[in-house]
Amino acid sequence: MKYLVSVCLFLSSLVMAQNPEYDALSENLNQLNNVSAVFVQHTFDGKGTLLQTQKGKLSLKHPNKFRWESLEPYAQLLISNGEALWQYDADLEQVTMQALNKKLSATPALLLSGDTKQIANEYDIYSETLQDEQHFVLIPKQVDVLFDRLRIEFNGSKQIQRMVIQDEVGQKTIIRFQNVMSDSRLKSSDFEFIAPAGVDVIRSE
Repeated sequence: MKYLVSVCLFLSSLVMAQNPEYDALSENLNQLNNVSAVFVQHTFDGKGTLLQTQKGKLSLKHPNKFRWESLEPYAQLLISNGEALWQYDADLEQVTMQALNKKLSATPALLLSGDTKQIANEYDIYSETLQDEQHFVLIPKQVDVLFDRLRIEFNGSKQIQRMVIQDEVGQKTIIRFQNVMSDSRLKSSDFEFIAPAGVDVIRSE
């Protein structure tokens, strides 16, 4: 059994080594460690009608730590310390806590803050270069995921600038990143959540 596992791991690493798209994407994503940015997120229905616009900020720290904070039009915080995931709705005075599902397709934010070795196992990767930009399209290999495809775009300096997420009914979410910068001040404690007094804590499976 140990021999079989070793062979599978070797074959998996060989596939990744022969995949230039994976190598290029991995190189870009590995730079998103100790990074902060602001974002504007637009969600459209299948007919292209704008459903919602959100603005906020995020912080990323490898492995699997992220803080995704929506500020407008309402406050919501999604935060992970790499093991647990909290979703805090300030208006509802409620936070949901659960174990972090480390499958990348379960939480797209993990693509930016997770282990890039998982990507080739969970996605087919396609890339294209437009002028000096690098664009990557990720198609989930499994059908029971939240989206059909995800596009990640980097500029000529290999900074992330946009993510486009599309589901099976055609709904599309476009996230534009601005003021992306390295932030060496980020600490692991920045990705812990302590519920404010009076907030209901719901523990989910």
